Amino acid sequence: MSYDEDRVYRRVFRREALTEIKNRMLEKDASLESSAFEEVFDKMTLMILYELIRRGVFSDFYGVISAGKESRIYHAKNAKGEELAVKIYLVNNTEFRKNRMIYVAGDHNFQRVGSSLRKFIYSWARRELRNLELAYNAGVPVPKPYTVEGNVLVMSFLGVDGVRYPLLRETSYTADEYAGLYGLVIEYIRRLYNDSGLIHGDLSEYNIMAPDPRTVYFIDLSQSVLRDTPYAEILLMRDLRNVSRFFESRGVDVLDERELFVELTGKDPPSELTPI
Repeated sequence: MSYDEDRVYRRVFRREALTEIKNRMLEKDASLESSAFEEVFDKMTLMILYELIRRGVFSDFYGVISAGKESRIYHAKNAKGEELAVKIYLVNNTEFRKNRMIYVAGDHNFQRVGSSLRKFIYSWARRELRNLELAYNAGVPVPKPYTVEGNVLVMSFLGVDGVRYPLLRETSYTADEYAGLYGLVIEYIRRLYNDSGLIHGDLSEYNIMAPDPRTVYFIDLSQSVLRDTPYAEILLMRDLRNVSRFFESRGVDVLDERELFVELTGKDPPSELTPI
């Protein structure tokens, strides 16, 4: 086969592969109208998914787990049968940068992206992988990170047979059971801060999973910040307040979040009036 023939062959093969992937995605995601398909699976995203499948990162691709304005998360499996979560950031969301500058302040990786929305989203996805790796390696219960390519992040699926674990806000435990969960959450906030050098940045009952009264997982670490970056202390204080608010509403005798902040950081808490 000549060089030109090989190029044509590879181009046709790639087009057929992308068509096959597109059809599979439409079959698996019944919530997507064909006209809206490009909002999630633009050509570049399809190429990334094709490459991840070719590399064996995952083999089977199932339905959508959650859908938001900024991303969709799909259930998948690899050749070993391990359940995975495939998070696809929407590259056409022009509002993506909005309200994110407090999280990327001081992060040199975002100083080089310029005005490119796609580059910003790619950097954001890499940032989430980095945060997951730091937390996972420190023993904080988070999804196991696998890889990131462009706007596609692959991590372990927190659930069983395609059904995700319940969020903390979706649970109905006793006050004593919530007290036990509160102790776990505070312990993992400490571990996240001390051992991985991270602050979650958006911790609440919406970003904590609690499949049983003895287990919690922290999710959505894309906005997590290193503890020595601007706004880190404000974000930590907000996390502590959110956690206290929820567990107090469930009858738990919570710690004073300002005292907890001092214990963690050795510093005075930020002003009540500091905007964020």
